[in-house]
Formats: sequence, structure tokens, C-alpha cells
Amino acid sequence: MSSTSHSYYDWQLSTLLLAYDAVDPIRRDDTTKAEQRQKSVEKELYDLVHATLPRSYLDSPHQDFPADVVVLLTKATLRRAAQIVGA
Repeated sequence: MSSTSHSYYDWQLSTLLLAYDAVDPIRRDDTTKAEQRQKSVEKELYDLVHATLPRSYLDSPHQDFPADVVVLLTKATLRRAAQIVGA
């Protein structure tokens, strides 16, 4: 994964985690629950990306995403975050 792709993934993951934290905060010392949430959101993000990406990118995972695909992923991530917080 390129550093750009990794940074973008981190942004997506953080966005969804923060949305969940806004509606269901986890105590700082509850590492078990935090780890469970992290794994759950990673799976959710995987599913979101696979539901959003055009087939040609799913079939060629090493292909860089052009701006229009990044826009699709960004919109999907923000829509999901809005759903989580009830917006």
C-alpha cells in the first residue's frame, strides 16, 4: 500500500471510529471494547470500499485510484459517518 493510500485509509478509519465514538463513547481504559470496535470498523470499511469501488479496480488492486474514484470513496465514507451519528 502506498503512503498516500495508507493515509487515506487511516482517514477513512478515523472518520468512522470518531462517528461511533460520538454516539457511543468508550472509556479510555476499556481496551478490549476499543479493540473490538477497531476490528468491527475495519471490516465495515472493507465492505464499504468493496461496495463502492468500480469492478475494474476490485479486479486490479494495484491500480492507483483516479480522483473520481477517490471522490466516490470519500462520499461513501462521509455518508456512512453521517448515518452513524444520525444526521
